[in-house]
Amino acid sequence: MKLVVDFILIAGILLNIIVLIGLLRLEQKKLPQQILIVFWCIILNILIFFYANLHELKTLRFITNFFQDGARFLTPPLIFLYIKSIFSKKPDLLKEGLIHFVPFIIYFLFYTVPSSFDFQYAKFIDGHIRALIKDVYGIVYFSISIKLFYVLSKTMKQNYSTIKEKDFLWIEKFLICFLLVRIVAFILNTSEILFGYDVSWDAYITISFMIVAMTYLAYYGITQSEIFLPDFLIQENASKNIERESKTSYLKDDEKGALRQQFYKYMNEEKLYLLPDLNLKMLADKIEVSERKLSAFFGEVLNSSFYDSINSFRVEEAKTLLKSNAVESHSITGIGLSCGFSSKSSFYRIFKNRTGVSPSVYRTLDLKESHRT
Repeated sequence: MKLVVDFILIAGILLNIIVLIGLLRLEQKKLPQQILIVFWCIILNILIFFYANLHELKTLRFITNFFQDGARFLTPPLIFLYIKSIFSKKPDLLKEGLIHFVPFIIYFLFYTVPSSFDFQYAKFIDGHIRALIKDVYGIVYFSISIKLFYVLSKTMKQNYSTIKEKDFLWIEKFLICFLLVRIVAFILNTSEILFGYDVSWDAYITISFMIVAMTYLAYYGITQSEIFLPDFLIQENASKNIERESKTSYLKDDEKGALRQQFYKYMNEEKLYLLPDLNLKMLADKIEVSERKLSAFFGEVLNSSFYDSINSFRVEEAKTLLKSNAVESHSITGIGLSCGFSSKSSFYRIFKNRTGVSPSVYRTLDLKESHRT
């Protein structure tokens, strides 16, 4: 049994290090990625603690226990802030979120530290009860995070016409996996309390489930173009990020002219904007230029983002069709979908933002104008 657990722990530690290296190697570490670096460092600390505990490495166990003991009060709020940081652009988000770490600070000061130095009063707190409180705390926080994720992701899908379910796949699996780990731990602790038995390996069972979850998540996360951050957020904000990074122009004048010519060629002649899943990478590959240069083109030359620029072509196409006889054979929603919008809601919202009226009202006004002439 010890050999099996030893193998699982070593595999988990190596996997965790690989994930951390992937995150640390990123040139630009946005707030979501910074939070995840802290999160995976805590998970690594937990794994090292259990490895030290398994092999009775007292010094290493003593050091790693400081953050391992209260980790279940620390990691759930971190993930909650991770979800908020993905969808929020508030500069003081982290400062506002410090209140979520109060339970961890209290536990750390009044239990972890005293118990580490053998203060006797800390021994009166039953281990199973403490574990149960931590598990319930984690389950509640992860449940709140999942609810927040679904609400915010639904809003984002309505705001951007090219966002699909796959854009949120890793985040959804991430939350569900760690919620299940906490539920497993809760079931084990509850069973021990209710039936009065003590399983010395229960913590290792939970850790094994966590390592399996990590392996599953790494498969989905590391393969993304930016580790653990949805591609649609990177693409939508790319040109704005480049503008903030440097006051000087990233593109040369001849590059700007060439990119403008290529961009309008593929928009006007090939009408790539009609593809509902068109993204920055697809267009960059078509033009044979890097995503960074194409992002800079939208920010420096067009003063716009990729999605705003593409949607402007879609709106113009929709306006042309709404004025034509296409309405007789297609519904207004069908026209929107044929212009590259992925849903009725995104079509109506973007169209109204750019024209001031909904597609149906625009069609009605055009008919009235035609009758007058």
